[in-house]
Amino acid sequence: MRRWRRINPWGAAQAVTGLMLLVGSTMAVAVVVAASRGPAEGRIDASAALGLTGALLFLGLCLTFVLRMYLAGIYVNDEGVRLRHVFRTRTFSWSEVTGFEARPALFLGGPTVRDACWVRTTGGAFESAVQRRSRTPGWRKNNGPVLSADDFARMLARLDAERAAHRYGQRGGPAVVSR
Repeated sequence: MRRWRRINPWGAAQAVTGLMLLVGSTMAVAVVVAASRGPAEGRIDASAALGLTGALLFLGLCLTFVLRMYLAGIYVNDEGVRLRHVFRTRTFSWSEVTGFEARPALFLGGPTVRDACWVRTTGGAFESAVQRRSRTPGWRKNNGPVLSADDFARMLARLDAERAAHRYGQRGGPAVVSR
């Protein structure tokens, strides 16, 4: 199995979340170092240990959330398409994927002013976290990369090309033998 390749381009959101990961990781290391230098007698009381545990749990939760935001997007490999969201990841094989399209992103069941990339499959359509930038006022959903219109169109074209290449066996994957 090949490694997953990100289809949507990196943008400002990934730069900001990458910086947040760096700062958060530095803070976590600083907390651990400060706690290890604790009192001179080498003992730590229960309230300090509870506070340290709470701080590290909070930092771990924040860093996990920021990492998921950093990784949100559309990924492909020889076997299929992977949609990474902040709270879930879905993977579809190329045989399940029937196409890609731009439709309004949904927020609380209603459409927003931004279009999202939707993956059409044999089991229905699934929204990705990748959205097209819109200057129209209205509801927005900020759960992943927001691309310019040109980058969004290029991404859809790349996804269609990947689907066509895998559909017609041009990727050099394993041969399918029928008996």
